[in-house]
Amino acid sequence: MRGVTVPVGAAARSARGGRGGRGGRGARKGRCEPPDWAKPPAQGRQRRRDDDQHEKRTGGGEREFVREKRASAAPREEREVRVRESLRAVSSARGTFDDACRGTTTLFDDARRVTPEETLRYEREGHTCVRNAVDAMDMIPMVRACTREIMARRLEAYRHRVSVLCPGVNANALSDVEDAKRALKKHSQEEVGFLQTFNLHRDGKSAAREFIMSKRFAKIAADLMGCEKARIYQSCVFVKEPGMAETNWHSDLNMVPLDTNEFITLWIPLRSLDEEDAALHFASRSHRDFALPYWRTLEGMEDLEARGYEIETYEELDLGDLTAHHGWTLHWSPPQPEDSAPRYALSICYFADGARRMSTENLRRVPHDEDEWSYDEWLREIAPGHAARHPEIPIVWG
Repeated sequence: MRGVTVPVGAAARSARGGRGGRGGRGARKGRCEPPDWAKPPAQGRQRRRDDDQHEKRTGGGEREFVREKRASAAPREEREVRVRESLRAVSSARGTFDDACRGTTTLFDDARRVTPEETLRYEREGHTCVRNAVDAMDMIPMVRACTREIMARRLEAYRHRVSVLCPGVNANALSDVEDAKRALKKHSQEEVGFLQTFNLHRDGKSAAREFIMSKRFAKIAADLMGCEKARIYQSCVFVKEPGMAETNWHSDLNMVPLDTNEFITLWIPLRSLDEEDAALHFASRSHRDFALPYWRTLEGMEDLEARGYEIETYEELDLGDLTAHHGWTLHWSPPQPEDSAPRYALSICYFADGARRMSTENLRRVPHDEDEWSYDEWLREIAPGHAARHPEIPIVWG
């Protein structure tokens, strides 16, 4: 692994180290500028107008989702989470379906085996890098298919950002990309950090579908999770155009309405990335930090400096390399430089078969709803507490 490791604290305030050789798969120790959560709030790069508006935009962190338990003697109903109606809603429209494996054999010839070292690193650190997961030449048709979809769905991606960052604005009424950019400039509380194109694998007409559903990727995910059967939860093409802001620290499972710990994201660059590109940075071992989400609100989780994490990244990813991270691993991405090409990356999320749809009883918190576009339809067709089995989250390995 080629990467940068930065101890949180004093070392994180030093200048970033220089370039070094890949050194096989070993991490390169170095220093870099501190990420936003290691700085006082006023020094963060993202633009915020005031705390009240920030709370309104993001749903107020836990204040939107959780009724704080201030008195131990309060009745149970006063201590429970206020659950969104979308989590309670259940439709009886869906009948039975064939729940066979839907993984494709595209790219599956001579499948890449995950090494014990990669698996051990994933278990210990919460992330790993799988080099040459796919031969670079074999990636070219996949890159072309995804790129065509990015261009065709650019307005849809901007509408999604408006729906997330601009409460009260009717994103569907926006007629073109320039209209969406004007809405973001006028109403958004933050600079745009990325664009998302969701779930191309669910579009039977998309040429990208067969690649995203490939057993090659699904097997890597299943091997790292250590499960016999893996389901695809979501796919998303992330675009960071030149000059786009950083992506805030977050963990993926904070946005997932599933009651599971077996969840993984494969992050697959759609071009080679050098050390100036906005790759993912991981807070190593944060997936084991049970106390953080247990005690902290969403707002409280922004201040992580005292927790002593080491921040690592994998530099100079070649076409065909990928990174994998656990659903609870905190990760972040810096801004994309103004003078660079856009950064495209395909993210595919998987979970172990058998996970259950989140129950609405006795919750401390509910998932952040940023990805509700992705799961709203199938979520309504699975009763709370029941196994998450649906045609839109099919088995792709096993």
